[in-house]
Amino acid sequence: MATYIILTRNDPAQLYVASALAASYSALGNEVVLFISGSAILAFKKTPQLSDQGEGERYSRFKADYLSIISNAKSLGNLKVIACTGVMAIYGVSKDELSELVDEALDFPSLIMRIKNGDRVLVV
Repeated sequence: MATYIILTRNDPAQLYVASALAASYSALGNEVVLFISGSAILAFKKTPQLSDQGEGERYSRFKADYLSIISNAKSLGNLKVIACTGVMAIYGVSKDELSELVDEALDFPSLIMRIKNGDRVLVV
């Protein structure tokens, strides 16, 4: 069974929640897909853009930085980060502009085709 987490905002609190969920499910041995959509795409650029930089720095001071959490979870080998191609086009972001944490880019229909009965889908 896989867990799909759809992240829609570049808000530091939502980024933390999504990354913590992804890391937790991954640590339990689940296959996890973190699908980046909406303004969250901006948080996964090589130079991240957060809705509140000050709040993002607060999370970093407490070692709750979403990029570090995702990077550590990816080392377990069962977490994939996928960017939404439709939102990339809306924001004018190319695959080359995204963080190395992003494994691939897909549209929503292609993502939906990967989801099987029994998989979890969480929207953050």
